[in-house]
Amino acid sequence: MQKIALYKDLSLETVDLKNLMQEVAHKKLSGYFKISYWNSDDYLLYTEGDFLWGVSIDRDGTRREITAQNYEPKNTEGSVSFYQVPVVNLLIFKHQYNAPPSPYNFAGYGQEFLACVKLSHIDIYKLMEQIKRSHIDGYLIMCNRERFTFMLMFQKGLPICSYHHNLYTSSNLQKVEIQRDDSYVAVYVTEPELPLIISSMSTLKKEREGTVASEEELTLFRKEISNRKLSALLDLFLYSGERLYEFFYRGASLLKLLHNMDQIDTTSHGIAPGTKNNFSLYSLDVKESPSPIQVEFYEGTEQEYLEEEKVNAVKTHFIEEIGPIGPLLWNKILKDRGYTERSMKKEDLKKLIDVLYREIPDSMHANRFLEKVRRVVE
Repeated sequence: MQKIALYKDLSLETVDLKNLMQEVAHKKLSGYFKISYWNSDDYLLYTEGDFLWGVSIDRDGTRREITAQNYEPKNTEGSVSFYQVPVVNLLIFKHQYNAPPSPYNFAGYGQEFLACVKLSHIDIYKLMEQIKRSHIDGYLIMCNRERFTFMLMFQKGLPICSYHHNLYTSSNLQKVEIQRDDSYVAVYVTEPELPLIISSMSTLKKEREGTVASEEELTLFRKEISNRKLSALLDLFLYSGERLYEFFYRGASLLKLLHNMDQIDTTSHGIAPGTKNNFSLYSLDVKESPSPIQVEFYEGTEQEYLEEEKVNAVKTHFIEEIGPIGPLLWNKILKDRGYTERSMKKEDLKKLIDVLYREIPDSMHANRFLEKVRRVVE
């Protein structure tokens, strides 16, 4: 679904803004209000009729978060519009200034292969088969009404890496819990290089930060990257409030993207002379020939993730009972089962304990391990 203007440039002098807000809530619409004044614009974002987030942006790019509760127009000399957009685009808007960048910063870029839709309205495995048959380069993105939750990168239709709970996974088997009734999914086709680059972002290393004040300065900086034959991400916060990303591979510029509120697209955008534009340069190691991974989706009840301390306690007890080979076995088992120490639920930990128990050859040590970890999972 493209952006649809349900109301556009209504005068604040005549319109009842509270009634418009109530209509959005009653109809469970997803989109945002843009309330424009001579010196600033206020944005109020809604998902399915519920307030998500708000921000006021001055003409010089200064941003201040605002709330919809008891929102009052600053004056009547302005206008209000409401744009209906997919939930994915609202999250693109909300997370525009997330730093350091993650794969979610590039959600929404590319050609729609599957427009944003409720996960309950599709068969996820048939979608995966369709992606495979189409040999697409790109990514699948999932979100709920508040945040992005999962990203899966594809090369020629095959999954190569996932991003979930701030972790990159390229192990053979990736198990992903989904909440069908509360989630949305979209798929985008991109240049072949993009999924390779964003799946390599776990290697990001900040090389430099500073400011540039002209296109000439930026051109000199790009030449420096080229001379160093650096694979890198240049992350530029523009004076105008937009965000510019430029990807380099071995010094060659591959892709330049402009992130402007709810949209992210290729650009030839330049820098206005005499403006202060902050940048960060990150190097990265691009994995050129990643191996395909297997992804399994399962539906479960909403569960809290365990504290990492509990998982580490199980790890300690396992090593105590099995001996020096423990750390190596622990890492192998977690990788094979698609688990991580920082994102494990109670049911996952119980299954893991059963696997660990069977790995301990001595029955006395195995039973002692069970006795120790029982106190951890209770």
